Amino acid sequence: MRNKDSKHRQYLRISTVLPVEFYILDSKDKRLSPWLQGFTSDIGKGGICLSINDLWWGFWDKLQDPKIKLYLRIDSAFKSTTLEFRAKVSWSKLEKLPEFNKATLGLEFFGKNTNKATSLFKFAIFKKAVPIATAVIIVCLFFLASNLFFHNSLLIKKNRNLVKDYVGILEEDSNLKQILDDKSKTGDFIKERREDLKATIDLLNQEVVQRNEQKQMLRNFQYTDNGYRSKLANLEKELKLFEQELAALKREDSFLKLKQEQVLVSLSEIQQQTKNLQTQKLEVSKKVIEGLYAWIGNRQNLSSGLVLSYEGDSQLDKVCFTYDQALAAIVFLLNDDNSRAKKIMDFYLKKIDQGENIQNAYFTKGSVFEYVIHSGPNAWIGLAALNYVKKTGDETYLEIAESVGELLLSLMDEEGGVPGGPGINWYSTEHNLDSYAFFTLFYEITGQTEYKKAAQRVKNWIGRNSYTEGAIPIKRGKGDSTIATDTYTWSVTAFGPKQLEDLKMNPETIIEFALNNCEVNVKFKRREGEVSLRGFDFAKAKNIARGGVVSGEWTSQMILAFEIMADYYKTSNPKKSNDYLNKAKFYFNELQKMIITSISKVGREDPCLPYASSSSVDTGHGWRTPKGDRTGSLASTAYFLIAFQGYNPLRSEYLSLSLKNIIDEN
Repeated sequence: MRNKDSKHRQYLRISTVLPVEFYILDSKDKRLSPWLQGFTSDIGKGGICLSINDLWWGFWDKLQDPKIKLYLRIDSAFKSTTLEFRAKVSWSKLEKLPEFNKATLGLEFFGKNTNKATSLFKFAIFKKAVPIATAVIIVCLFFLASNLFFHNSLLIKKNRNLVKDYVGILEEDSNLKQILDDKSKTGDFIKERREDLKATIDLLNQEVVQRNEQKQMLRNFQYTDNGYRSKLANLEKELKLFEQELAALKREDSFLKLKQEQVLVSLSEIQQQTKNLQTQKLEVSKKVIEGLYAWIGNRQNLSSGLVLSYEGDSQLDKVCFTYDQALAAIVFLLNDDNSRAKKIMDFYLKKIDQGENIQNAYFTKGSVFEYVIHSGPNAWIGLAALNYVKKTGDETYLEIAESVGELLLSLMDEEGGVPGGPGINWYSTEHNLDSYAFFTLFYEITGQTEYKKAAQRVKNWIGRNSYTEGAIPIKRGKGDSTIATDTYTWSVTAFGPKQLEDLKMNPETIIEFALNNCEVNVKFKRREGEVSLRGFDFAKAKNIARGGVVSGEWTSQMILAFEIMADYYKTSNPKKSNDYLNKAKFYFNELQKMIITSISKVGREDPCLPYASSSSVDTGHGWRTPKGDRTGSLASTAYFLIAFQGYNPLRSEYLSLSLKNIIDEN
């Protein structure tokens, strides 16, 4: 915390506040945060005192750097235009109040707009000079309430419009690409037809030349050829037929040439429209990505550190699933928001220190919601801890990984398989993939050979019990041939293409099987109307009576799998790499059509992804999707952001090819 200096006494306290929107800049004017909100409490000739309720923890740490700057926008009734300032932090203070944390910053303006601060100061003097204090208080309170309500309403409206406009852009982009594809196919057909016509016309011209030569020869020998007249009549008849056919073909060619020119013009226009739309889409996409991350951060409980798993289903509105917490912690790490990730890790570290097992789910304040211990969620919280250690070098949370390692090792059978949990007899391919990834990463970080051996045993178990060369290449579990999309995606994510080949499993066949059996085309109901989108179901859709359902999380897993394949073939087969990257981009765009604005208790209605395209339907794996048409899902939103970053959480590594890189480069 910075100490208040003498500049603090230069400020004039007023009994009203002005809303302030701001973001943080580093010393090189690089933006470090999304738009944040606060309000003025003191106004001086050269600066303001800014108050912020519930400032995100990571940003408070950044504000302690003396090189940090702020870019501010201030709207007020006394000025028709928005006032914009750059400021540096002179002092700061953080108060932990019963309901929220309050950050107070003393800001000093600098730069070309500093002179505009005079209008703020004059306004402060005017308010101070009003003789009737009670009237001033009433007016100020009314002014504050009105502005806060107005700005909150504006923010909600902005978020709704942002998502609505973005989905509209994506729909238009899909339509243009379909038209472009159709036009391209038409152009290719016309080109091929004209080439065929040219070949046929050339042959007919040769026939005409031959017949004319034959006519000339007949004329030369007409006096010695008894059948001259009959032969000449036949030749002229053939010539007439050839000439008629030639005329018809040339008319068709002329028509096709005109059509070809029209198609080329149309293609050029559509390509330009697509190019313009891509620029617009990139600009909005960055804001949507920021909003998705903000939605996750805004749902973190300040006391427990847990992040709400679902928002919109009344039966799950206070539940935090352990798997989801692992994803949230990893997303915080990817955004350099280590303090938020630490809060999640601290919760689980405390449970372990208290001698408690890690349960599948907790309430937001920390009490147990689901008294069930499964191998998969334990492996994932262990993976999150290892991701944290690898990224930060802070080994505090190795204790979580050690506890998870002890549990998984104690469950492992003689074959090397890890069952679903303590006292559970069934074996899940997914849980064993999680366990393999956990043991592998634990060995990488600690060098302890017991984890390397454990990883190899699990790998051998998967090779024997889950992978086949039959019609269903990956089984859902031991003795269970049900198709589960995530076993296909996580096989690529956990092992990578090279190791899959070593296991006699073709990674391309795995991807192709998921595409052929789990991809669905559905109608998703939005407030603005239905949109068509393609994505991936939880299971083989045609075997489920409910019809196709797009899973937000599992489609994101497929997007990451496509990126991994693109990265693998980048050098050895650039064309194949580009094909996989295009698939990742396609489903990334398709999934964004499913982005909604949350039913927010915070009041901002940030964008997020639902768990699935349909409410309360059977996934085919023993559970149903959450209730509510606007129920936001932490797992879907977090995995979407992980795929966007091109980050493999099962191996704790970035890919050299990613969707984020594509957007940043544009």
